[in-house]
Amino acid sequence: MSGIVVFRRWLKKIAFAWRCYNNPPSIPSDTYQKYPSSHKFGGKKVLNVGCGNSVYRHPNVINLDAYGGSGVNLVHDLNKPLPFEDSSFDYIIANHILEHIDNWWDCFKELARVVKVGGIIEVWVPGDGGSSQLGYRDHRHIINQCSFVGLRGTHRNQANAWEKQDAANNGFVRDLIVEGSVRTRAIDFWWTQFVPDVWLLWATEHLRNVIAEVGWFFKKLPQLKEGETWK
Repeated sequence: MSGIVVFRRWLKKIAFAWRCYNNPPSIPSDTYQKYPSSHKFGGKKVLNVGCGNSVYRHPNVINLDAYGGSGVNLVHDLNKPLPFEDSSFDYIIANHILEHIDNWWDCFKELARVVKVGGIIEVWVPGDGGSSQLGYRDHRHIINQCSFVGLRGTHRNQANAWEKQDAANNGFVRDLIVEGSVRTRAIDFWWTQFVPDVWLLWATEHLRNVIAEVGWFFKKLPQLKEGETWK
């Protein structure tokens, strides 16, 4: 890596740190809007659930929220079944919303129902150890990697009788796998710009209130045929 590249990266970090320091209420905006507002998702049909103010004003994106607002295309309670046919979307964004829903697992199954085979469900939630997990009054659940047991290829102890029954009844969730690994993002406070990445990664495992969020990308697979088993 050339010295010029390193120098430019440090300049970018300094500029970002200055914005964070001077505008703490508005940073980090990318926690709530993962893509620039101009992003068109390659023309794919997208469902942005629980969008709040993080909307994408494009014909191929449906911005759904329980509360109406600027850019919200559809007002809908995610505690109820989604008003879409099976396999309606190429891509679904569920950014910091599942932890708010009373029966988030049923909502997750609904997302799996309406995404197309080969499509992706992008999920972000507050990270482990952070006060925001249940500190906010509208946060109902702690969701982490253990919460998604029941997807294809996942299991718990074979002695767990509940899991066997759940696997027989969990429907479309059997057709999802985790695409890649769990993503983690450190809080974009000004000081994180000057801390070595290796320290931040260690802190995400062992300290409180360092991780802002954790994310998964779930891919929809063809349904299992009769006689087939999970792999």
